[in-house]
Amino acid sequence: MLDNGFDLDANYNRTALNFFHGPGVTGTVFTCESPDVSCHEVGHAVLDAFMPELWGVASKEIAAFHESFGDISALMSAIQIPSLRTAVLAASGGNLYTTSRLSRLAEQLGSALRAQDLDLAEADCLRSAVNSFNYQDPMTLPSAAPLSQLSSKPHSFSRIFTGAFFEILGVSLAAKAANPGAPTEAELLAVADDLAGFLVQGVKWSSPVVTNCYAQIAANMVIAAQADPTYSSIVRGVFVGRSILSLQSASSLPMMMKVKSLTAATKSARAEREPLPIVGLPASQYGIDGVLFVEAAAEPREFVVTSAGFNAEPIAPPSGTAAAKAFVDDLFMSGQIDYGTVVDPERRLVRNHKTKTHALVKVDGGARLERRLFNCGLCARGVSH
Repeated sequence: MLDNGFDLDANYNRTALNFFHGPGVTGTVFTCESPDVSCHEVGHAVLDAFMPELWGVASKEIAAFHESFGDISALMSAIQIPSLRTAVLAASGGNLYTTSRLSRLAEQLGSALRAQDLDLAEADCLRSAVNSFNYQDPMTLPSAAPLSQLSSKPHSFSRIFTGAFFEILGVSLAAKAANPGAPTEAELLAVADDLAGFLVQGVKWSSPVVTNCYAQIAANMVIAAQADPTYSSIVRGVFVGRSILSLQSASSLPMMMKVKSLTAATKSARAEREPLPIVGLPASQYGIDGVLFVEAAAEPREFVVTSAGFNAEPIAPPSGTAAAKAFVDDLFMSGQIDYGTVVDPERRLVRNHKTKTHALVKVDGGARLERRLFNCGLCARGVSH
C-alpha cells in the first residue's frame, strides 16, 4: 500500500509492501517516494522467497541479515541507473568505498527522523553502507546503543554485513577495472552484478538454518566466487578483516568446496523443507502461563564455520535455544510484542513502541510467537499525530 497512514515507516508483512507518510524538514515525507526505502522492502520480500524459513526464526543475527539484504537490495537497485553510476564515480574519484549518494541510504527519511530524535538516524541518512564495524557476538552487545556504536538490534547489527558487502564492491571494482584509478560505469555495473550473484548463491546455499549465519553466508559467498581467484580472495579477505569469518574458517574453505557443491545439488532436489525446530522457553517472566514456543536456528550443521572475536580467535556459535531466548527477551523489553488475549493487561510490559513486529498466539501448553512484519527500523519509536 503506497500510503498506509501517518508514520515515518515502511514494512513488509508477507501480503504487501506498506508505506506511510509523516512530517519532514521541508514538508510531508511519503516513504513510498524513496527508492531506497521501497527497494529495501522489496529486498525483504525477495529474501523471503529465497529462504522463507528465515521469516519466523528467533535469532537476532538472522533478523539482522534480513535487514542487511534489504539495504544491499537498495544499493544494487541504485547501481542499475547509468547516470547515478557515472555521478558517483566522478564524485568519488573512482574510489567507490567512500561516502556518496550511493552509500547514503534513505537520506530524506533519515533527515525526517532526526528532526524527531537525533538517535533515530545517522547524520546524513537513515543508514550508511560505509562504516568500520567489525563482527561482534550479538549475545555480548547491548540491546540499544548510540548510532556510532553497535547494538544487537537487527537494524544496528545489519550494518556489519552491509559495510562488508559494500567494501567488497569497492575493492573488487578497483581490481577488475582496466584502469584501477578510473573505473567506468559499465565496469561498476558488471562487478555489482557478479557480487549480487555471489550473494544470492550464498543465501540459497545457507541451509540448514543455524546461529552465526553471517559466517555461513560469507563462507558460501567465498565458495560461490571460487571460479574467479580475484573475487574469491577479495571476498575472503574482507570477511576475515571484518571478523565475519575467522582465519581458521577461511583457511578451511577450499577443503569444503567439493562437499558444498554436492550438498547444494542435493538441496536443489528437495521439493520441501522440514519445519524449523521448535523450542519451548520458560515464559513466566513474560507474563505467560506455560511455555513460549518459538522457531529456533537449531538445525544440524553441515559444516562449521565461525566468526572471530577481538583476539581473532573463533567464536563458538550460541545454541539455537540461547539465541532464541536473547531474541525474545529483547522483543519484550523493547515493546514489540502484541499480547493479544494471551497475557492479562496487568502483567504486560508496555512501552512507546508503535510497531508490533511479533504477536503471541495462544496454544496448548502456553503461547506461540509469530512474526507479523519486518519494518523500517530506526523509526521504531514512531511519531505522534
